[in-house]
Amino acid sequence: MKRVWTSLLATLFLFASVISLVGCDVFDTSDDGGDEEFPKIDNAVDLNEYTPTQDDDNEYIEGETYYTSTALDLVTEINGNYTVDRPFTLDQENENKRIYRNIYFYVGDFFQVIYYKNVKDLGSLYAVMSDESDEEYAEIEYTSKGSPLQINIKEQGIYDLILDIETFGIDMVRVGDIETPVYETIKSCELYIHVSLNNYSYTPMVLDKATNEYYIQAEIPVKASLGFYNASHVGRYKMTIDSTLNHTLAWWDFVSPNSLRVHVGGTYKVYFNAKTYVARLELQNPDTASYYCQVGWNEGNELTAVSSATPYLFEYEFVADESYEELPDFYPALGMPYALSVVDEDGFVDDTFLTEAGAYKLTVNLKEFTLTVKKTESGAGV
Repeated sequence: MKRVWTSLLATLFLFASVISLVGCDVFDTSDDGGDEEFPKIDNAVDLNEYTPTQDDDNEYIEGETYYTSTALDLVTEINGNYTVDRPFTLDQENENKRIYRNIYFYVGDFFQVIYYKNVKDLGSLYAVMSDESDEEYAEIEYTSKGSPLQINIKEQGIYDLILDIETFGIDMVRVGDIETPVYETIKSCELYIHVSLNNYSYTPMVLDKATNEYYIQAEIPVKASLGFYNASHVGRYKMTIDSTLNHTLAWWDFVSPNSLRVHVGGTYKVYFNAKTYVARLELQNPDTASYYCQVGWNEGNELTAVSSATPYLFEYEFVADESYEELPDFYPALGMPYALSVVDEDGFVDDTFLTEAGAYKLTVNLKEFTLTVKKTESGAGV
């Protein structure tokens, strides 16, 4: 029950901005005190010894005893992966301090603590930093009413988090740099397709254990945005995509890393790697897919396909008034120009510039993402 209530609570906090209080119950489930009084936790009752499972990819120190808690959850969201019930060790000199070791945090991640007086009830949220010097690494985010909500990471690194169960304060200890990104393995994944405010869906994906990728086949229309969520829809994973996919079938950037937009509508096989968080798309019906092409961005110059038999081919007559005039950009419906490889059999193109003035026929192939440049007869003598 605790995990279910945790997901519900997190949804309320993350998406509805309900009030949360440090040292006070978010929901009135007990009389645990005010701002300077915290719930009392008995380790003899609260601690459960933990043995790592085969699919547990956390880092563990040999010889250390690890525990989980009945009353407390350290909640982390790392690269969009929402995790509770993270195992911890006890400080050898003070058993009231719980150490969550070797957590790989990235800028924009967050953590918080949820306390349950009763695991069947909604919990109370705490976001307390015990050491002011840790503000170099993280900062507290507040609700619109000024109450602490969560602790956001400002500096990427590997951290130990030390939770004092007497004060609910967390001390951050930076133990290393991240040389190569390491993400937590995704335990569940659903494909989110957003077409409009009233047209969206969540569909569970299947894990291919041989490739460690979640996959699904889906119909995706032009301009739809895609995301990847956990089963409770609390965590939305951040992603990267292959460079050959960006600015061709889809568009993605690091500013909004949890979403990609689709330029070509059709039937896709969609893949999401459970460990690297890399998304892949494979268009299954390129000969019958829905394509869109315009010259320039929102300049009212939308092109029509050459024929219904080749919906991916578009032609445009272009006149270069002088030598070394730049080729025009061709755009999808959403902006950011297509990345097209230039096919120039006659040698009139230098990088993206035409070497001679004249009239040209430009053929855009959105099946191959090429731009073929041909000088027309009318422009041959210009």
